[in-house]
Amino acid sequence: MKLKTPIEIDFLEFFKTGKFDYLKLGQTKEWIINNFPDPDCYDASFLTEKVNIWTYGGIELFFENEKLYLIFSDHWYEGKLSDTKQLKFNKWIFEDINKLNLLFVLTKLNEHNIDYKKKTDNLGVLLRLKSGVELTFDNINDIEGLSTNQFHLTSFGLVAENPYRWKE
Repeated sequence: MKLKTPIEIDFLEFFKTGKFDYLKLGQTKEWIINNFPDPDCYDASFLTEKVNIWTYGGIELFFENEKLYLIFSDHWYEGKLSDTKQLKFNKWIFEDINKLNLLFVLTKLNEHNIDYKKKTDNLGVLLRLKSGVELTFDNINDIEGLSTNQFHLTSFGLVAENPYRWKE
């Protein structure tokens, strides 16, 4: 679907509510292609191909069995989290990607009363927001003894909760 004006995506709203325009986990490829802008790589044969990742700049939609199961990004450090022809982003915390450490993001979440669960393990820090958005933080430069507060945000995505991930 081609639009005359881009759809606006507000990342603060996405983190608060999981709202990414009208997309919802579980929707079919066919519903999305008829109700949301075409992905970057769309052509006439797109729906019949077994393409399971659709891209919109730095945003990726992941499908399994023809249904959306993840809205994801880990590309903002490459400058790809910028507006596309079809999507316009209110970047919120992504305006200055150099600030995106755990302490900064937690402060912003608390300022906006966004509830979350936090899990720290040997791989990094995972936050699961009440909205269903998950944020991953890592020691990106493998600095020995680095406080987890200084770990950087490396990905975010709206995904169904995996209860096994949160067991002690």
